[in-house]
Order: sequence, then structure tokens, then C-alpha cells
Amino acid sequence: MKPVASYGIVNADTSGPGAFLRAAKWYWDELTDMFAAAGFKSVMIPMVPNTENVSRNGAPICTASIRTRFGSPKGYLEYLNDKGIENVEVIGVSAQAMYNSLFETGLSMDRFYEGFYDYAMDCAKALTELGGSTLLLSPTPGIGFLELEFKGDQERISKFCCEAAECMNKIGASCKEIGIKAVIRNEFWTLMRGDAVQDFLKLLDAEAVTYAPDPAHLSIAGADYLGIFKEYAGQAEAVCFTDTCFTDEQGAYRTISPEFPQDGKAQRVYWDLGFGSMDFDAIYRILKEAGFDGPVVLDSHYSLDIPKGILRMRTFWNRLEKNYAKEVR
Repeated sequence: MKPVASYGIVNADTSGPGAFLRAAKWYWDELTDMFAAAGFKSVMIPMVPNTENVSRNGAPICTASIRTRFGSPKGYLEYLNDKGIENVEVIGVSAQAMYNSLFETGLSMDRFYEGFYDYAMDCAKALTELGGSTLLLSPTPGIGFLELEFKGDQERISKFCCEAAECMNKIGASCKEIGIKAVIRNEFWTLMRGDAVQDFLKLLDAEAVTYAPDPAHLSIAGADYLGIFKEYAGQAEAVCFTDTCFTDEQGAYRTISPEFPQDGKAQRVYWDLGFGSMDFDAIYRILKEAGFDGPVVLDSHYSLDIPKGILRMRTFWNRLEKNYAKEVR
């Protein structure tokens, strides 16, 4: 297994504390140094579509900003190598990020997946220059956004889900041609939530697109995350590790701020890895027994303390390996 540290530890989308710092190149320079100092050799970057505002950002979160700051993805890889990072193993592309960009691009929902395909393949081609292997796809925007967009028309939402599957297959086929693996992830607030991801997988070409299960998102949606890991570990080409203690008692998944619930007694969704309630020892054992040897995206999503979160991530992985070694002696 290959641990891959996710830049998703930083929330680069909201206007919360430190937002202006996160737009500065020096902030990400320091962050990269921290990942290398913690012993990580590979990283995952959640990338957004190229827009005028994001492209002039100092954050390496779209291909245009990388080209602006480093000349090319290859130039960025040379920069990372100098810092002690060997490659960008995984790039994440998100239909929610695509939806968020529509106010700048002016793209209509009828052409949503045309734009998503272009966005995904732009990132996939950059990934080949960054020495990576895996394009991680989040196929639909949030349920709350879609219900607003389509005014609760479930027939239109179902059609949109089918369009998503067609697009994932097209992306998967194109990625295969350039030597990149296309995998989908499930979030608790999209049309792929919980067990619904398995129905979606039936619409996909398994030769072109595989599934990267995520325990926290499965758990929040009420799915048996250990059972799903057992089912898919043997065919998975990547997995995501995200931690949580959150129980969605108020139906946050159907709102337009599912990751930041406004109601209920529990309003913190993501926890640093190892500090939530997910049984990662059991997950690690399942993966080992299945012979899984792909990238494991370590995602202490939206940590409240970035430097400490990075160190906790390394400690978490070291402990997992140590615990498993003790178990099999």
C-alpha cells in the first residue's frame, strides 16, 4: 500500500479564517515542506476547474494556477522533487467543484457533463506529467443543490445520474488510453451516498472505472463500511481514508451546506485521521488480506490545525502499519 497525503486537509473553498493566506503561494510552499518533513513522498491534490479567479490564485488547485506559477505540470513536479515530494499520485476532480464554478463559466446544466469531461481530462493529462497514477472522481453535485436546481423533479435528477454515469465511462476510457486509472469516490451528500454507490457502479464499465471506498462517508450515510470494503477491496485500485464521529440526525445531506451542518447537536463532520470512530485497523487488515497494493489517500479533511493534522496523519499511518505487523506475527 502507498500512503498518499491529501491537500484536502486544507479547506481552500470557504472564506473562513486565513482565507487570504490560503490564496498565497508561500502558504502552499510551507505546507509542502510540512508534508515532506512528515515523511510523505506522494500527495493528492483536489483540483477545481480553471476559472479566472482561481487561475490567478497562489494555490496549486487548478492546472491553470500550476502553469501560471510553475510554467507547466512538469515544472511543478520539479519544484515538488526539490522539496522532497516524489510525485502527485492522485488528483481529485469533483462535480460539486464544477457546479460551484458555473457562476463564472456560465455553463448550463444541460451541458454540465461536457464541461466536467473537459475538466477531468485536463487534470488527467496534467497527472501524467506529475508522475501520478489515479484520477479520483466525485460524479455528482450534492443532493441539496440538485433538488434546488431541478425543483425537486426526481425524474430529472435520475436522468442527471445516468448522464453522470455516461460521463464517468467516457472519462474512464480516455484515461485508460493515457495510462491513468479512473476511480470514483462516494460522499454522504451526493447521489452516490451510502449503498446507492453500488447501484451507480452497475452503470459503469468496470474495465474503465473502479471504486475507491471511503469509510467516513459510507458510515455517515448509514452503510456498512466494513462490509463494503470487504466486497470491493479485491478489485479496488485506490481507497480513501477519512475519519468521523458524525451522525447525520438532521438530514444535513439534503442541505446546501452538508459538510457544515447548521442544525443539531453535532456540527463537526470530519475528524483528523485516528481521532474519529472508524475502525481503520479492521480496514487495513481487509485490504492486506485482499492483496490491495494501490494508493491510500490519507484525508484529514478540513483539519482545524493544519501542522498538527499533518503530523497526526503520519502518526496514524505509522501506527496502522505497526498494529498490523504485531497482529500477523
